[in-house]
Amino acid sequence: MIKKIGVVGAGTMGHGIAEVAAIAGFKVSIVDISWDFLNRAKERITDSLKKFYEKGSLSEKPETVLSRIEFSTSYDIMRDADFVIEAVPELIELKKNVFKTLDEITPRYAILASNTSSIPISVIAESTKRPEKVIGMHFFNPPPIMKLVEIIPSKYTSEEVVNITIDLAKKMGKVPVRLKVEVPGFVSNRIFLRLMQEACREVEDGEATIEEVDSTARNKLKLPMGIFELSDYVGLDVAVDLWKVIVSSGTAEDVKCSLFQKKVDAKELGVKSGKGFYIYPAAGKYKKVELQASSKVDPARLISLAVNESAWLIQNKIVNAKEIDTVMIYGFNFPKGLLEMADELGLDIIYNHLKDIYSKGYKAYRPNDLLEEMIKEGKIGKKCGKGFYDYKS
Repeated sequence: MIKKIGVVGAGTMGHGIAEVAAIAGFKVSIVDISWDFLNRAKERITDSLKKFYEKGSLSEKPETVLSRIEFSTSYDIMRDADFVIEAVPELIELKKNVFKTLDEITPRYAILASNTSSIPISVIAESTKRPEKVIGMHFFNPPPIMKLVEIIPSKYTSEEVVNITIDLAKKMGKVPVRLKVEVPGFVSNRIFLRLMQEACREVEDGEATIEEVDSTARNKLKLPMGIFELSDYVGLDVAVDLWKVIVSSGTAEDVKCSLFQKKVDAKELGVKSGKGFYIYPAAGKYKKVELQASSKVDPARLISLAVNESAWLIQNKIVNAKEIDTVMIYGFNFPKGLLEMADELGLDIIYNHLKDIYSKGYKAYRPNDLLEEMIKEGKIGKKCGKGFYDYKS
C-alpha cells in the first residue's frame, strides 16, 4: 500500500506533482540540489493551494496539505518511500544517475517512475537492479490542473506495477491512459509532432501563412490554441528536442521543415523568451494571440498527418481510438477527440490530402495500412455510420 511518495526535482513539474500527491492525502518528500529551488517550490505550492482553497476546490486548509510535504537536498528522506516520481530535466545521463541513486536508497519494494516526455523507459530502467519496478508516469503541465497522465510500461515492467501506477493516478484525481507498448514520444508528443510538422509544411510550401494555419486550428477545429501558438507556449526549444528524439528513434518518418529550428537558432523560443512565432507582452508572459476569423486552410488537411499517426498507433496496438482521443481532450484541452473530428470531417477527405502531400515527395504522408483498409471497406466516418467509431445505433 502506498503511503509515502517521493518526488525528485522541484521545478515546474516536480512541485506540481508533489502538490497533487499531497492534496490526495499522501505524505510527500521532495528532493532537489539546492534550497533556492526547494524554497521557490514551497512558495509556488503554497500560492497554488491558497488559490484552490479560495475557489472552494480544496476542502482542507492549505497549511494542512503543506504539512504533508517535506523538503530536502538529501536523498535520505526517500529511505521509506513507497513510490518515487522523478521530474528532473530531459537529460538521459542525469535521469540514469537519479535512478541509480534511488535504487540504492529506497526500499526494494518501492516503485520508481519517470515523468519523462520522450526518453525510453527501458533505458532508464536498465540503470537499476529492479527494472520490473520502473515505469513511465507522464504528467501534463501544470500537474494540479491538467487531468491526463500517460502510463508507460517498459519491456521490463511487471503487470502488477502497471496496475498499482494506474490506481495511484486515479487516487490523485487523474485520467490515466496506459500504453500497451513503449514507443518514443508516447501518444501525446507523437501526435503533437505531427500537428507541428503539417503546420510547418503548409507554411514552408507556401500553402498558408502562420496566422491562417492557427486561425483554422482555433476557429474551425475549435482548439484552445493554434498549432504555432501552442508550440510557442510549450517552448520552441522543447518542441524541437521532441521532434529530434522521435525522428531519430527511427519510428517516425521526418518532414523536412526548418521554421522551428530557425526560431530556436535565433533564440526566439516562444512565450518563455517573449517572442517566437508571435510576440508576447514580456518573457514568460502569455497573452492569447489575436487571429483573423477566416482562413483558407482545410481543417482536414491540417490534421491529416496526426490522423495518419493515430492509425499507426492503433495498428501497432499501442493504444485504441478512444485512448488517443482521451489523450487529446485531457492533455491538450481539445473540445473533442482528434479521431472524432476526423470521422466528422470525413476519412476519405483526410486520405485524399495524405495521398496528395505524399505525391509531392513527403514520405511521412504515405497513408497508413489501417487507414487504407478502412477506406476500402467504406468506413469513411460519421456520414456513412462507421469510421474510427461506430455511429450506427
